[in-house]
Amino acid sequence: MCPARYLYLTAVPDQNGDLIRLETAALVGAIPNSLGIAISEKCVDVSRGAYVKMCIDIIFEAEHISEIVSQIKNMQLHMDGFRVSVAKRPRKLKADTKSIAHQVGAVIGGNPNLDQPSVVFLVLVTKTKIYFGKVSSESDGKWYQHTKRPHSTSSSLPTRLARTVVNLTAAPGDCILDPCCGTGTILIEAALMDIKVFGCDNNYKMVEAARRNLAHYNLQGEINLADATKVSGQFDAVITNLPYGITLIASRAQEREIMQNTRHLAPKTTFVAIRDLTADLLDLGYRIRQRINAKKHTITRQIFVTETD
Repeated sequence: MCPARYLYLTAVPDQNGDLIRLETAALVGAIPNSLGIAISEKCVDVSRGAYVKMCIDIIFEAEHISEIVSQIKNMQLHMDGFRVSVAKRPRKLKADTKSIAHQVGAVIGGNPNLDQPSVVFLVLVTKTKIYFGKVSSESDGKWYQHTKRPHSTSSSLPTRLARTVVNLTAAPGDCILDPCCGTGTILIEAALMDIKVFGCDNNYKMVEAARRNLAHYNLQGEINLADATKVSGQFDAVITNLPYGITLIASRAQEREIMQNTRHLAPKTTFVAIRDLTADLLDLGYRIRQRINAKKHTITRQIFVTETD
């Protein structure tokens, strides 16, 4: 018997393609192709995905829609409360999505429910193959809602990037620290994944803003006024956006002090910075597992996913 296969739809790789590929690999153990499609034998709940959008349990695949329709007929698929959705990759591909949805829906037994379906079947049309399957999970997309959080600053991480770096570093059930938490962007995304969050900042206004942001989304976390160069404790991971000012100037000496201190706080640390930290990280005993550039408008951030003994 062939093992089950799952199809994952991601954002289409663009200037941040490395982020998309690495998040997909971290969550589902597969790399998406240029169309944002990854195939895996691993079924994963992608509700926490930033760039991973959907998991589909593949039922059939074929070269033509007529073959898919025939296979559904032969299977005698029956499901009440279903809806058929159609996606195209690339999106500009010429295909009559309404006709495809009608053809497929017509051979599924049971009563459809287009407004509040209990089950969604997806037909994915590509140039060379058509996939049919049941949607297993979808990204909750909450990172987008958090762009409108009550408090933020000009140097706050974009919420989608914050969710991605959490996915690259930690998993539900972990305990993380953000020692330069600012208004709590990373903490919000982690707390939503059932990760226990601790944060600190040396600016009391930022501490209060982070507390209010978490409370706004009914999230729990411990946030204290503390110096990142002196904070102590043991965590599963440290994730932080190293501080810089509105003129995009970072203090190299301060960054190094922070990195030197966090070296002993967790076996995994992810740093986001506006400069190359490679020399400092290696000198301080970090092993760089991944280095990624993330571009947003005129700012290019560098992400370093590291490990320590």
